[in-house]
Amino acid sequence: MRSAFALIVLCLLGHDHVAAQSTASGLQTDERPAKRPAHESADESAIRALVVEFTRAFNAGDAKAVAALFTDQARIATEGGKTVEGRSAVEKLFAASFEATPGQTIAVKTESLRLLGTEAALEEGTATITVPTTQDANADSRAETSRYSAAYVKKDGKWLQDSIHDYPMIDASAEKTAHDHLKELEWLVGEWMDEDDNAEVHTSCDWSDGRSYLLRNYKVKVQGRVESSGVHRIGWDPRFNQFRSWAFDSEGGFSEGLWSRDGDRWIIKTTGVLKDGRAVSATNVLTRLNRDALRWGSIDRTLGNNALPDAEDAVLVRRPPAPHGNGPSTQPARNPQ
Repeated sequence: MRSAFALIVLCLLGHDHVAAQSTASGLQTDERPAKRPAHESADESAIRALVVEFTRAFNAGDAKAVAALFTDQARIATEGGKTVEGRSAVEKLFAASFEATPGQTIAVKTESLRLLGTEAALEEGTATITVPTTQDANADSRAETSRYSAAYVKKDGKWLQDSIHDYPMIDASAEKTAHDHLKELEWLVGEWMDEDDNAEVHTSCDWSDGRSYLLRNYKVKVQGRVESSGVHRIGWDPRFNQFRSWAFDSEGGFSEGLWSRDGDRWIIKTTGVLKDGRAVSATNVLTRLNRDALRWGSIDRTLGNNALPDAEDAVLVRRPPAPHGNGPSTQPARNPQ
């Protein structure tokens, strides 16, 4: 049986599960939130300096120096669909690229940089890679530009890249609507449950007005009493060609998730802030098992400067429509794809 703490893991792609499991993992529950820096621009400057250092190492063809700027659990999803995980895999990826295309250079343009608390940040921008067409220094070169989103975390006072996702530049004339893209996740629409002897989690998902977002609501009950609730919005980011999600809990915490597909599962890099100001992060893994069941896992989790153990995988099942008895059902039947 999972504990009530473990059930709270199922509360969406948010962050409250990190706080809820901090007690179960043995961390002190009276940990004080880290003080915000006097000037948040100091953290922004540190991240921008990291981007400069990354550019310098890339242009020097130094894969080891590039990899040193990533966390041990870093993940890169390339524009071509290749995914690598772990610092050593990141180093091999860049080493192979530098060997295959010597002399290539990169120019990075940061378009937005947002701090999430004191230990997490999200960056978005464009990267232009220039490749010499020949080894002749005077020959013409070829440049290709792509969009990217990057998540950063602060480890032992040092900012590192935790994930990068590259996307092709969007051809506006061929762009689909947000609803068209979200049909890929339409199977989430419906009522979902998980429970044990002491606690239960109920989530519901439906289309927003206009059908441009998927809206999820969750409620956690422990021994019949509501302990946590929140809302979650999933949308399509047309700039970066990816799903993005936002979660808000009943106590004032919030988080944001960046989605990427890996075969039959979805990888969601999530960063957020608790009500007391502590930063949280996790890599959440969502797998559709069949029409009426999904598996949820959460790994690489942090609370402030502390690493948390991976959460136990859980399986949620779809609640069937209310049966038609003597009177009309109060719950309309759904027919998710």
